[in-house]
Amino acid sequence: MLYGTKFRFPVKVDDKIFPTNDPNITVVSFIGKTNLVNQFPTKITCINDYFKHPIFQNSEISEESSIEGYFCSKKKVLFLYCNNIYDTNTLLMLDKLEFDNLFEKGFLHYFSNLRDTSTRHLIFLFLVSHICVVTNASSNFDLNYIQLFKTLDSVRIKLQSSVAEVLKTVPGLPKDWLTLGRLCSPRVLFYFEQRPPVLDDNLKSLQHLMEDQIYRLLRKCRVITNVCTNSLFAIPSNQEFVFFKPKQQDRFTFLLDLLNDTFEIGDSENSNDFREFLNQHIVLAQTEGFSDNVGRHIGPSIFVGFQLLRSILDVEGQFSEARCLKVLPLALAAYQENLPSHYSSQYHENKKTQAKALLSSHGRGPAVQKFLGRLDVECDRFWRNGRRMCEFPSIIGNPCIQPVHRVLGEENGENKLSVLPHMSGVRYVSACSCGRRQANREDPYDVKYANYDFYRLIEEECCGRLRHITFPIFKPSSEHFEAAKLKGSSKSMHFAKDVEKLITGTEDLSLGPDENEFPALSVDHLSQVAADDHEDSQTSLGKGEAAEAIDEENMIEITGTHEQPTISTRDFSTTEYLPCMLHVHSPVGILPRYSSWSLVCLGSSSLYSHNAGLSDQPGFLTGSGFLLPWDIPVRLQHNESNSLEGRRTHNIGYSGKGKRAKQGQHEFTVKVFIGVEYECPRGHRFMSSSPGRVLKATGAGLVKDSAQLITQNDVPLYLPCPCPYNRGGKALIAQLMRLHVVTPKAAVHVTIDPKVRPAPPPCPEFITGFSEPVQLSPSSYWILRFPYVYEDENQIYTLPKESSRAAQHGYLLKGTCGVVELANE
Repeated sequence: MLYGTKFRFPVKVDDKIFPTNDPNITVVSFIGKTNLVNQFPTKITCINDYFKHPIFQNSEISEESSIEGYFCSKKKVLFLYCNNIYDTNTLLMLDKLEFDNLFEKGFLHYFSNLRDTSTRHLIFLFLVSHICVVTNASSNFDLNYIQLFKTLDSVRIKLQSSVAEVLKTVPGLPKDWLTLGRLCSPRVLFYFEQRPPVLDDNLKSLQHLMEDQIYRLLRKCRVITNVCTNSLFAIPSNQEFVFFKPKQQDRFTFLLDLLNDTFEIGDSENSNDFREFLNQHIVLAQTEGFSDNVGRHIGPSIFVGFQLLRSILDVEGQFSEARCLKVLPLALAAYQENLPSHYSSQYHENKKTQAKALLSSHGRGPAVQKFLGRLDVECDRFWRNGRRMCEFPSIIGNPCIQPVHRVLGEENGENKLSVLPHMSGVRYVSACSCGRRQANREDPYDVKYANYDFYRLIEEECCGRLRHITFPIFKPSSEHFEAAKLKGSSKSMHFAKDVEKLITGTEDLSLGPDENEFPALSVDHLSQVAADDHEDSQTSLGKGEAAEAIDEENMIEITGTHEQPTISTRDFSTTEYLPCMLHVHSPVGILPRYSSWSLVCLGSSSLYSHNAGLSDQPGFLTGSGFLLPWDIPVRLQHNESNSLEGRRTHNIGYSGKGKRAKQGQHEFTVKVFIGVEYECPRGHRFMSSSPGRVLKATGAGLVKDSAQLITQNDVPLYLPCPCPYNRGGKALIAQLMRLHVVTPKAAVHVTIDPKVRPAPPPCPEFITGFSEPVQLSPSSYWILRFPYVYEDENQIYTLPKESSRAAQHGYLLKGTCGVVELANE
């Protein structure tokens, strides 16, 4: 929205044009040349572009040289521009002269008069302006400006005493204004009307090269000097002063920017916007003033604003502002001391608090609050100028420590930002799917990397050659497919967004040793299949008194045969995939694009020795690398047929006599070894002896517990890790990551059908996707790897925050393991 009034010099200016009494008014003038093909002078275009509104519309003039102005009371800026001989529309005035007079007196006569008037107006603008914008008609710097600047400076020096005498007639003017005859040495900015033929990525580099060229040229010609008071103008030493006109916006972008500016919503400025380019100099002029002196031995620069009546009457306020103005650079220096290249918002606020404390302790009077606000703005500007940290939270909740950036494939309004992946700097230690190799893993920012990509990469060097069970996943029928639109889905990250885990926090969270410290993995050892089965994994028939001691309540009765579940792609969609993990409430017929689970066979059951434990699995805590024996009393029920073909009996594949309590039944005991493995972020691993308890074998490697409580109860998904390392006394949380199963050599199949509820209700139960339990081959060592994180349509489920209640947060539901009869070929 616009707030202001237009006027014209040298007629008397009405006092109503300046309704504000604020002393911080900045004068910005526009001078220069105009391209022949432009309808409006470039100076008018600059002002209109700044406001994104046609402030000046009429390009026809009736005077040979004039100064027009516009005062914006909202921004406290007075805009002036000069129509003179260097504009095309001024030269067109010569057509109004009678041809005889022009022929008699000649063109140079009229041109000289026009140039004399225009030069007077230019001198006036340099005397009353804080900022001068010099326009160039092309993309090159006009060297004719150098001679013009020298002429104006020479005239200014000669008229300095005369101007000072006139100013002395005005009561109450500051001494510096009377001495110099002007408000300050104005800061000059250069506006190039035409854009050079370069790419957008190279435009900023070309702008800096143009600044260096102009600075060296003006210094060489002595147009500018070390002490800006002795020069016609000054140019900033640490801010941009060259601007190339951007490409023409399309209609939609122009209307959107106009809408945002009109209703003051959003931020329509971008890195190549003239308003932002000019505003940084206006804000500096209204707050600190310009200090463009350079060199080793320089005095203070002189910058006079319109602070007349207030400077005479408010002596106490002036003392307070002078004191705070002296302390403000010290506070800024305290904020900028020992800063990293980029830092977080919390670190920024802490440094800003320190700087404010310094200003509050050394500042005096009522101006302290005003300068605290200025300090806050300056610190924010310094931080946002390329020093902000991304801070986008990972799945676990750790902030990204990269500079503010874009992610590949992400589209937003800040296209100038570099494309970088998110990275929190936190590294965890995780084992592969089979558990034989550990590696450092980056803090995950997406579920696919957490549950699939990390294990796929590490499998290439470890368990890639082993036998894997393929889980149901989406298989597209063409290149055109999309994610299914699920009802009620409102994805949100389910983790703590506290900003406390920042620079200092990531140092403690850098977990685990280097990857080269992990033991190498022998694939040959994984591929060994022993000729004889392990004695502890064999079945044992009940004989005599031992057979009579079989627990009838825990007897598993097998009445039929089951085959390995198959996956039929005809039952699932080939054009839509599930954008999350499978759970019991997932829509029927839609599968995910990748599996978050893994089921791998290490080889023969003889790979595990119950006396030695898991000797080839790194990271296990002492006394915890053992599986639990599970003695399963089984009653095998044979189905009889009365058909003419006769009876068929099932061979259970066991040498020995079984107890026959009833006709057609066999009772025997199957020994299975089971282990539920937990893994903490530091890579420490341990087995559980019962729900919520850590397995601890004796010094001789004797395990007294059985897997009965593990298989018949819900198993906690999370447990506090008993490792000796912790953060500030707070134990790390270990997560259930693997289920170890050593199957027996018997006429039965051990089956697994895991269901995981990672959080309290209403969290759904996550499943593998098989319609039936998965049958594990006999006499084999199988490992089921669970997902690292769980995701449904609405949120992502990760580790609980409180380690004290971790065991009650999520569960692996009972009924995961079972036994079925081995099918006959």
